[in-house]
Amino acid sequence: MAVAISITTGNACWYDLKMLKGRFFRRLFLVSVALLVAGCVESEPIAAQRYVESDQMMRQMEDNLAASTALSKVVDIDHSRLAQKAGSPMAPAKVLIFSDAQLESELIQLNPLLALDLPMRVLAFEDVRDEASKVIFNSFDYLLSRYQLEPESAAALRERYSANLKAVINGIEPESVAVFPSDVISPDGIITFESPYSFEETIERVNTAINAQGDTVHFGTVDFRANANALGIEIAPAYMILFGGPGPGGKAMAKAPTLGLDGFCQKFLIWEDATGRINLSFNDLLALADRQSVSKALALRVINYRLKKTFGDALASD
Repeated sequence: MAVAISITTGNACWYDLKMLKGRFFRRLFLVSVALLVAGCVESEPIAAQRYVESDQMMRQMEDNLAASTALSKVVDIDHSRLAQKAGSPMAPAKVLIFSDAQLESELIQLNPLLALDLPMRVLAFEDVRDEASKVIFNSFDYLLSRYQLEPESAAALRERYSANLKAVINGIEPESVAVFPSDVISPDGIITFESPYSFEETIERVNTAINAQGDTVHFGTVDFRANANALGIEIAPAYMILFGGPGPGGKAMAKAPTLGLDGFCQKFLIWEDATGRINLSFNDLLALADRQSVSKALALRVINYRLKKTFGDALASD
C-alpha cells in the first residue's frame, strides 16, 4: 500500500517570544523568561533507568507495527530525550504515530476536520502521579465526541480503529494501559483560521512562518488526499504538517507528559471545506489540557498564544 508521507527528524515543540507586543504581553514575556530560566536551573537530568520500562513498551509496539500488513509507521518522537537535550528535562514520553490510510480516508469523509486526530498514535510515558510506565491513546469515543459523529454510521470504523490500537499495544500488560478521565471534548478545542489564499499558497505561507521561528524543526507531512486517491477514495484536499521545537515543549509537558499524545508535536491541518474555502486548523492546547485534567503551565499558555498570533498573522490578507 503506497502512503504519501514525508519524514524528517528533529526536536519536540516550540514557541518564540520575539514578537510579543503590548504591555500585557511584555509582562507575560518577562515572567515567562524568569520562570522558565529558574526551571532550567532547578531541573535535574532524567536518569537513564527511568527510560527502561517505557523504552521496552515502545520497542514492543514498534515490533507489533512492523509485523502488521495493514499499518505503517509515520514517525516516532521522543519528547523527553529531545527536551532534555535542549535543557528542559521532563519525564519519559515518546509518541508513536502510525497510519491506516484506508481507515483515515473513510473517517475524513465523515468530517474533514477529523484529519487533525490522524494518523493514529500511542504514547509511552512515565505517569507523574505514580512514576509508573504506561501507554495511552485516544479511544474512538473521543472522536465521536470531538467531531460529533453518529455512532451508528461509524460503527464499522470504530471496530477497525479499535482493532488497530489493539494490534499495536499487543503484549503490553493491561495494568500499564492508562485511560484519560474523560472522552468528552468540545469542538471549540480546535482553532481554525480561514485562509484568503489558495491551498498551495496557504501551505507555503504556513511553512514560511514555521521556518521563521529560530528553533523550529519539521517532523514530516501527511498528504491525506494523495493517500486516499491512491486507494481510489475521493476526499477534499487535506494536508498535515508536523513540526516543533524541544525546549518550550518540554517545559509545557514537565508536569503533563500525556500532552505528548495530542498537543506535541504541533499538528497543523490545511484543508478545503465543502464551500471551497481553504482553512488552517490546529489544536487549542489549553482545551486538550482541560480534557486530560493536567497542568496548564505558563509555558503551555505562551505556546498557545504564539500559535494563534503567528499563524493568524501569516494568513492575514496582504
